Amino acid sequence: MAPRRKLTGAQAELFAAVCHHYINEAESDCNDTPESVPIFSHLSRAQRLKLVADVAIGMLCEDESLPPDTVQHNSTFMAIIQILFTALEIEVDIQDDQGDVGEDLLNYDEADRSCHPRTAQEVEDIKVKNALIEHRAEKNLKKLKKGKDVGEFHVEEKETPHGVEDMLSAANQLNRIYKGGAVSKRERDSIRPLNDDEKYAFRWRRLCDAALQQDTPNNSTFRDAFPLCNVNFDWRCAKCAKWYMALNLLLDTKLMDYGSATDKALITGEVSYKSYADPSQLPRVKSLERNINLLMKVYASSWDPKLLAIDQRRIYAICSNELYAGHYHRKWVVGFHGECVARGINFEEPGKNYQARLYIFRDTKDDLIDGCEYSFGCDEGADLEWRQRDWRPKEEGPKELGFEQRTCSGPGKGEVVNFQGSVLSFPSNFCWVTENLQSCSRCKAVLYCGRECQVADWKRGHKNVCARLAKERKDKEKISQMAKED
Repeated sequence: MAPRRKLTGAQAELFAAVCHHYINEAESDCNDTPESVPIFSHLSRAQRLKLVADVAIGMLCEDESLPPDTVQHNSTFMAIIQILFTALEIEVDIQDDQGDVGEDLLNYDEADRSCHPRTAQEVEDIKVKNALIEHRAEKNLKKLKKGKDVGEFHVEEKETPHGVEDMLSAANQLNRIYKGGAVSKRERDSIRPLNDDEKYAFRWRRLCDAALQQDTPNNSTFRDAFPLCNVNFDWRCAKCAKWYMALNLLLDTKLMDYGSATDKALITGEVSYKSYADPSQLPRVKSLERNINLLMKVYASSWDPKLLAIDQRRIYAICSNELYAGHYHRKWVVGFHGECVARGINFEEPGKNYQARLYIFRDTKDDLIDGCEYSFGCDEGADLEWRQRDWRPKEEGPKELGFEQRTCSGPGKGEVVNFQGSVLSFPSNFCWVTENLQSCSRCKAVLYCGRECQVADWKRGHKNVCARLAKERKDKEKISQMAKED
């Protein structure tokens, strides 16, 4: 499993922008650990930045090898795609708050499907299902802790060529992004010039649109039979589902070579209660734990706190077209930029010179090493000891991968606030207590912090499902099927 080719042009510019974006996301612990890629997301921040730098170099620099075909580098590539999706989603979510964006640019493309409120029976069924899954997950976790042998993780290879069946399974959905034909050149050319606020408001969608337009017709293989320049939307589209589908085709199905079904299944897919409740997923959980622990241990032994920001600098040097830095890295940015100018490289021109900039970084990194012990966004006067302690990689991953601590099933006590002489009561629907919980004596499937929450939950509906939970909690096969459902 590895990328088939380098990225060039608008596709390279998009990929570089996401990698550059990750510098700040990782620094601020914000949207930097996509749950759907657990190997990448459970590594330390410093290790994740190193992997993003490695993958950026492999995908963008023409004289370098493609990223290594390892589980950590393939996980990183998939994580970068997920980070792009998050950036797109945030951009669309705040679109209506952009006061300086013209109404003529707000294209919602098609009406949202109506969302009907759940019936009381549907709500009850969901609560029962979640309680059964959590209960069974906890049981299976205890068995794992006692050393239960769940076997090796393996996924049977499919008879169809890798990637093609994925395309076929998506064929029914492709109609959504192709129906009606491509946006015409005339319509694109008629869009008025954008002001700076509008360029910022549509930044990610404009980058993605340009990358899709670069994917022109090529029927030499089945995989290339769906040119994405012909999608029926452009950068004004606010339908995230369309962007996800098109970008998955571009950056995953068309670009990745899935050499092993086992590797693909290992690196993609969230780990949650459902993973533990389904016995067929337990080998994957154990394999993930082994891989994460090994990767963390190897990296921690080689991490140098004096070079804490070296990989942030690497990413910046290759991918950024903006002049900025925290206090301790300004000297390096000025020196790097000056060397780019001396060699005739326009630092602020996006989409070009990745290899040349990498050469400059390598030639100058040792001469401009001052400040590298601080993270890239550090302000003057930052506590170095605290910063390095916060970034220091651990040698071992979490003991219970993806298993969140269960909470009390009761409604909690709410909150009483004295505001300007008036006592205000705010009811609660959830109790967040996690310590010293006791299970319901009858169904054993739900937990409570005390009698008060148990009585309150009984009155609000547990009495209607307790007997059902008691009966179904022992049906392992049924719960396993529930866990397999989306």
